Amino acid sequence: MVRRPTTERVTPDSWALRVTFWQSLAAYRWASDRAAGLRALDVGCGEGYGTAALAQRSRLVIGMDTDETTLRTARRRYPSDNLFWLRGAADALPIRDQQVDLVCCFQVLEHLARPERFLHEVRRVLAPGGLFLLTTPHRAAVVRGLNPHHVREYDPESLLGLLRSVFDHVELLGVFPSERVASYRAANRRTVERILRWDRLGLYRRLPDWLRDELHVWGTLAVRRWLNRRFQDLVASIGPDDFRIAHGDLAQAIDLAALVRKEPTRS
Repeated sequence: MVRRPTTERVTPDSWALRVTFWQSLAAYRWASDRAAGLRALDVGCGEGYGTAALAQRSRLVIGMDTDETTLRTARRRYPSDNLFWLRGAADALPIRDQQVDLVCCFQVLEHLARPERFLHEVRRVLAPGGLFLLTTPHRAAVVRGLNPHHVREYDPESLLGLLRSVFDHVELLGVFPSERVASYRAANRRTVERILRWDRLGLYRRLPDWLRDELHVWGTLAVRRWLNRRFQDLVASIGPDDFRIAHGDLAQAIDLAALVRKEPTRS
């Protein structure tokens, strides 16, 4: 079966989205540093490369996604005795109460129509003292309204408010790019904005959802392929170490990250 191209599920094989792949893998490296010996759940695991990275440190990992075809690919590519794959939705996690120590959710929150319900589900499945790690695009770092797959994009204030409506212990961080990544992203943004200037009447945002989806996918892939040819040496030099997850000036962050802890049981 020929799979429909998408820009929302990056893979190790995607040359056009190579820089985005390293950005995604950097989040899993950040999580892996905290996953040793834990039972982990990866919500929105996609192709599973990050879930497999978690399994190298965790006692047990469940990779969860809504798409069964994607999960079949992950099962085939990443067989491991401590790695399991499960179909399910973020707002109705098919996990019993307090069964995991770590929940990871990277670049998923912006797709959710009911994020509060998802956060309550995370709180339910986490064991006392458990950890929830999250990344989502920073609203200021994307072209607003361009990606039709995003239900909502967050700034630091709105993300912090959302998380604190469910959890007491929330630490907000940023994903900060190296100079190489910043140069690549600036070139990408200039190219996209030049293309959008042709749409003086704003017709793109008025199109049916299915057509906007198609245009966004093919447009994104075309722009990235062109950039990767033009900046071939730059792209080849970029890796996961070019994305730093830390405290800092969040105005400079390309993604927002959160480290959230469920309260331990009171004695």
